[in-house]
Amino acid sequence: GVVGIGIALIFIVYSAPDVAITQLLVETLVVVLVAVVMLRLPSLPKTEFRLNHALLSVAVGASVSLILIAVVSSPLDLRLTDYFEATSWPEAYGRNIVNVILVDFRALDTFGEIAVVVIAALSAYALLRTTRKGDQK
Repeated sequence: GVVGIGIALIFIVYSAPDVAITQLLVETLVVVLVAVVMLRLPSLPKTEFRLNHALLSVAVGASVSLILIAVVSSPLDLRLTDYFEATSWPEAYGRNIVNVILVDFRALDTFGEIAVVVIAALSAYALLRTTRKGDQK
């Protein structure tokens, strides 16, 4: 939750209050849902340390780190950025480039993402509503 609030503050510093509000609302919702789910989790028996699981975890973490380092070290292609800068006002009449991209240029994709979030929230609500403490065995 603290990391999400920090990211929202960074968005505010960079003059994107709409993105900051969205980040803050989603982060609050995620913290509340995780807290509710964690309160309903059953107790698990203690397990012993497994070396093969630890080695697999280290290997996956190292692989992802190396891939991220390779991606970040490559030069950034700014052609797409230049395109959206040049066309956001004349074609979509919007000064906030992020909003123009989300609402005008990628509206169907944004609608799909919203639908996925709503379906996930409804599914989580249905799962939490049907689970009662007395029902657990």
